[in-house]
Amino acid sequence: MKVRNFNLPFFSIWTGAFLGLTLLVSQSGCGRNAPGTSGDSANQTAASPPQAHLIPLTNMVAIKAGTFLRIKYPVTVTRDFWISKFEVTQAEFAAVLGRNPSHFTGDSNRPVEKVSFIDASHYCSAVTQREREARRLPQDYEYRLPYEAEWEYACRAGSTNFFSFGDDAGMADPFAWTAENSDAMTHPVGLKRPNTWGLYDMHGNVWEWCLDWFEPYSPAAVTNPIGPASGKFKVFKGGGWNQEIDYARSANRFMMSPSNGIYFVGFRLALAPTKP
Repeated sequence: MKVRNFNLPFFSIWTGAFLGLTLLVSQSGCGRNAPGTSGDSANQTAASPPQAHLIPLTNMVAIKAGTFLRIKYPVTVTRDFWISKFEVTQAEFAAVLGRNPSHFTGDSNRPVEKVSFIDASHYCSAVTQREREARRLPQDYEYRLPYEAEWEYACRAGSTNFFSFGDDAGMADPFAWTAENSDAMTHPVGLKRPNTWGLYDMHGNVWEWCLDWFEPYSPAAVTNPIGPASGKFKVFKGGGWNQEIDYARSANRFMMSPSNGIYFVGFRLALAPTKP
């Protein structure tokens, strides 16, 4: 509470009674507005909510900025970010949005699928609101889907190969659920080996939505690409249980209308400042 200082005008006092009345009024006013009183401090404390401190969700992995090679052109990500260690599970999705759209149920630790880009974005927004209200997320940070460049950079984990584990698709079984080993279904997250940055199921299990509208890859070096401002289709990456391992290469991508959901596409979270 801002305290105002009032300077009482000086009046010539002609009678003792009038002097007593003036002193009484001025003393009462000072008692209410004097700075440094306990009431004033309490009001200031009540008007200042506790400051939010950034406390990422426990499964978020910090990714430092850097550059990767996509085909033959460098792609640079200049901003640090976080990405979730696992694909968002059916249990996590249901806990936040109150429903489970998935086709493959029976184990809530399977990745959520049949989830549209729009629904995945609603999930990110709901988690952002929850964490801000809990004072674990400042207003200038948000949970969102990763940009395609962020996703691929995290998937590669410093590698320059077709996959994070190398170029030989025959080595994929310990790392990925694909058509070769999935028995035509999803599997609980985190059962395969992670990449060298500790991220699981970046290849296979379910494809994963990215934030970008689709456009052809740039035939040149790029920095912080975020896709066009609008479009018809959103990007998803990573391969899934339903297709062969070659579709799960780090640079591969597909696209779909943001309103569509299908039983081989899910997502994972990213955490970053709201304004790049």
